Amino acid sequence: MKALQITGAGAYDIVDLPLPELKDDQVLVRITLVSTCPRWDMSMLGGYDMFAADRAPNYPLEPGFPGHEAVGVVEAVGASVRGFDPGDRVAALEHLSPGQGAYAQYMAYREGDLLKLPDHISDKKAVSAELLKCVLYGLDQFGELRGKRMLIAGLGPAGLLAMQLAALWGAKATAVDVNAARVEAARSLGAGEALLADELGDRTFELGYDCVGAAASVQNVLDRTDEHIVVFGVLKGSLTYADRLWFKGVKLESYRYRRADDRIRRLLLDALGRPSFNTEILQTKQLSFRNYAEAVALLKAQQAVKICFDPQEAF
Repeated sequence: MKALQITGAGAYDIVDLPLPELKDDQVLVRITLVSTCPRWDMSMLGGYDMFAADRAPNYPLEPGFPGHEAVGVVEAVGASVRGFDPGDRVAALEHLSPGQGAYAQYMAYREGDLLKLPDHISDKKAVSAELLKCVLYGLDQFGELRGKRMLIAGLGPAGLLAMQLAALWGAKATAVDVNAARVEAARSLGAGEALLADELGDRTFELGYDCVGAAASVQNVLDRTDEHIVVFGVLKGSLTYADRLWFKGVKLESYRYRRADDRIRRLLLDALGRPSFNTEILQTKQLSFRNYAEAVALLKAQQAVKICFDPQEAF
């Protein structure tokens, strides 16, 4: 099979690999669509670590890495697998690291890492189910959202999903970004209010959900929130938790990674199954893996929200 392998800063190859060896608890999936995760792709091809910019990745990366948002068709199942059969359509729900990534034609997944897809949910709609799971878990940390005024910072992939989930669960969402094109895209969703960051004035909110991670963005959310903030983006820099926040009892916490349980799987399928829930808006363009550098450049310039690839057609 073919896979993309990042070999150094700004460098990658298309490599030949044997099909993954299937263990008893694994499912072999033929990948039909895989999407970028902008922070991962920009850092891994850019020569710096996702979580520590002063540290370089250990090149060459594992083939297919950092691809992890993927959908496909089950080709074979291990002896102990009971929940999937060949021909089932599935979406990946976990970021497999270390090991082979999903920028490849085939992947072997543990049974619990996959979500079975009904026919009415398309590949393009489901390809970023792993990201949707993470955003959903982050919002779940707030508890009841109905009627709450929520500020969402950042209208990249996570923010566009968070805005729609918050509205679906009854929150009064206001989302902000500095990129006018992304604000316009968010407005087209009909899932709440979308503004440029400098249009907020002195407004405050009960809940804050930061999808940027930059200290200045998180600080702005912190200063405008009266009850509870969840930082979904990877935090870069330091914050000031002022005494007035302590007196108000404002809760500040980071997103907590968890594997998908049955309740989260039901919520994912409910959201993805709604015609009005727009995940396709994330996939700005489809390219070949041979144009991976172009894809990452588009992400870096914020000319694309995400880029998707079909590994079966890309070679």
